[in-house]
Amino acid sequence: MRRFHLNRHPAILLALTALLLAPLTAPGYFIFAHDARHTVYFLQMFDAALREGALYPRWAADMVFGYGYPVWLILAPLPYYLAEFFHLLGLDFVSSVKALDAGGIIASGAAMYLFASRVLGKNAGLVAAVAYLFIPYHVVDLYVRAAGAEFLAFVFPPLVMWALYEFFTTRRAFYLPLAAIAYAGLILAHISMAVIFSPVLGAYVLFLWITPTLDASPTQRGRGWGGGTLALALASLALGLLLSATFLLPVIFEQQYLTSEPLIGGFFDFHQHFVSLSQLLSPFWGYGYAGINGGDQFSLQLGVMPLVLALLAIFAARRKRDSVVNAHLIFFGLVALATIALMLPFSAPLWDVAARVIAFVQFPWRLLIVTALALAFLSGAAVRALPPRDSFLGALLLSLLLVFALFPNARPEYTDAPFNYNAMMDFEVKDRELLGDTIWTQARPKDSPLVEQYRAGALSQKAIVVEGDASVETLAHHSQSDEVRVTGNQASRVLFYTRYFPGWTATIDGVLTPNIEPYGEQGLIAVEVPAGTHIVTTRFGGTLPRHVGALISALTAIGAIGWLWKVRK
Repeated sequence: MRRFHLNRHPAILLALTALLLAPLTAPGYFIFAHDARHTVYFLQMFDAALREGALYPRWAADMVFGYGYPVWLILAPLPYYLAEFFHLLGLDFVSSVKALDAGGIIASGAAMYLFASRVLGKNAGLVAAVAYLFIPYHVVDLYVRAAGAEFLAFVFPPLVMWALYEFFTTRRAFYLPLAAIAYAGLILAHISMAVIFSPVLGAYVLFLWITPTLDASPTQRGRGWGGGTLALALASLALGLLLSATFLLPVIFEQQYLTSEPLIGGFFDFHQHFVSLSQLLSPFWGYGYAGINGGDQFSLQLGVMPLVLALLAIFAARRKRDSVVNAHLIFFGLVALATIALMLPFSAPLWDVAARVIAFVQFPWRLLIVTALALAFLSGAAVRALPPRDSFLGALLLSLLLVFALFPNARPEYTDAPFNYNAMMDFEVKDRELLGDTIWTQARPKDSPLVEQYRAGALSQKAIVVEGDASVETLAHHSQSDEVRVTGNQASRVLFYTRYFPGWTATIDGVLTPNIEPYGEQGLIAVEVPAGTHIVTTRFGGTLPRHVGALISALTAIGAIGWLWKVRK
């Protein structure tokens, strides 16, 4: 009985989590969910690059009608590494993405339970975790938007906050690298979510520092941290940045070679995507796409039940004397109010102040992920309104009420379809997706000579002669390299059907050549080849920012692991 009592909260949480997992066990896939096809196709390209020896893939060879694009320069890699793990276990690409989603569901609920139960107690932690799992935007990300990377990002903010809270309450150095690892996980899952959450995490560090009742016991206080807790906590977040350097440094130094207008202009201009208060309160549920100026065809609601429980928690705080919990309720209440305000049109001038960075968030309603965290925590605190003797049963009842209120929408629209090269090329040509431009691109293409080759099942001609008198024979094509034989009586310029980008190199008969450059309207790779018969190979590799970033991440990871081992007791 004692063992059951200790484990019943995780057991109940897992049982309720299974309800959210259930639709993923059905055969097929919800292919027309917003980002569903993108995720599967990206995973296919990620897998191909890994199998060719790219330990950190950055080049997606099948994008832009086969011209390629450095998509993992701007997309964080963690979701694809995790999905690839499931693929290596034998799952197909669709099942691997669904397994990634399932892992995200379980981990996000567990992370919120870990954090909220530490601050509020186990009963409240159960309610907070259930609210976090079933809150509308979490379900929207999973089954409507199918935004796998953004969905995975839900896992990490509660983990960072848990580690920071543990550090400030115990003064144990063990929790600092844990906070850094969790913060790095957020960055490596979804950079836009990291941009959104970083101010909140910084504010939480300041909040913990100025909350006097969080002082450790006299014994712990005597361990020598003194007033350095603030600096150490902020240093742990800086350590998370260093752990992510393998991703962040190329973003900082190489994104200048990508055209940003398609990412932040036109439809993706954030000015067109503020929401109305009625959208946040409406029970509407849909599976359509984002619109402009409030014309969205899917739900952006906060959730009536989480709102009611949050208000109940704040009301109950008036009768409670636990200053630590009450301070947390004020903090998360302010976070909820601030993020709601920032999603409304009147906040546009504030967005404009930081537009150079925040513009890449694209949709102000993405702040719903922060609001979801705040409302879920506050929902858990509603347990404090119940008599202590009824706390567990009350928590169970509130959890079931949350599920009852929110579960009916927790299902996808299954519209299965094949995933193959023909389907991918249809997606690119007809739907104008999986496209991207470099600064050497003069006009976005509508087609390419490679499309029909993809449809035929093999790339038989990956290069042509554009200047000179020579012939070209394609010997091998891989996602990260191409090899051709060039035969000519005079020097020639060979054009590869591959977009030029830093990291591409060319060799002629195994010797590196500097004569590689962008060419033509599409900024494709051109190589100067001397007369005679030569083997020309192009290969995508590293650059200085990529090498330096990888080195910083590796050294920081070794240091963090060593730190954990040293202070584990």
